[in-house]
Amino acid sequence: MSQKGVYRKMKVLYVSDLDGTLLNMKQELNLSTIEKLNNLIDKGINFTVSTGRGDSIRTILKDIHFKLPVMVLNGTLNYDFDKKEYVNAKPIPNETVLELMEKLGDFKTKTFEIQTIIDDKVSRFSISNWNKSSKVLAINLLFAEERKEELSNILNKVHGINFFIHKKVYSNGECFCDIVLENVSKASRLREFKKQYGFDKVIAFGDSENDLPLAEVADEFYAVENSVEIVKNKATSIIGSCYNDGVANFIEKAENIKMKRYDK
Repeated sequence: MSQKGVYRKMKVLYVSDLDGTLLNMKQELNLSTIEKLNNLIDKGINFTVSTGRGDSIRTILKDIHFKLPVMVLNGTLNYDFDKKEYVNAKPIPNETVLELMEKLGDFKTKTFEIQTIIDDKVSRFSISNWNKSSKVLAINLLFAEERKEELSNILNKVHGINFFIHKKVYSNGECFCDIVLENVSKASRLREFKKQYGFDKVIAFGDSENDLPLAEVADEFYAVENSVEIVKNKATSIIGSCYNDGVANFIEKAENIKMKRYDK
């Protein structure tokens, strides 16, 4: 029996990282990626993003026809483009933030910032300007790559947090550290997302070490061609780069194959 026009038997979710995966190296979406993704979403595929970014996603992703919320700040909360609001936030307790400030007092960073929600907007501040009445969603450090081990040793002594250290995509010699609430990660948020919406299968895409948690939950995990080696080694396979619509091309091809199979 023909199933022409039906895109799936299983309920499949495609989820992509943003920087270095869906975005090009100018930190933008290719116009061709926007066109391909919107065509696919409008035809019924399930697509979302899982990113370490905060409020900038509202501008960067504004042209995508999202039907599902987007997972931001490494799983700390979701953003609903339809309702234009953040939901399901998991902030770090103030006492934990104060402990971090004390433990990191002598650690040299280029930036030491927090992200909070104010008037339904994720705002970024220097830690020195933190208003303790606002909930801290994430703490972000930028530091020299050679100090990764030193920072890890400090943070491993702080209870109640989870942290991700990864090389900065758009420059050399520097690393980011994203600190969130304990048990919060791209993996935990994706696991919740899969259960909430009843997806049978998850296909994920990434390029950096902080995307590896997606591979823990995904049935298939694909690394874009410009990924770091550790991500390529964990991937189901390597796809095209972020420069050349790697993610959008993969989904488009996979869905075309699926349609041809169902039409037989």
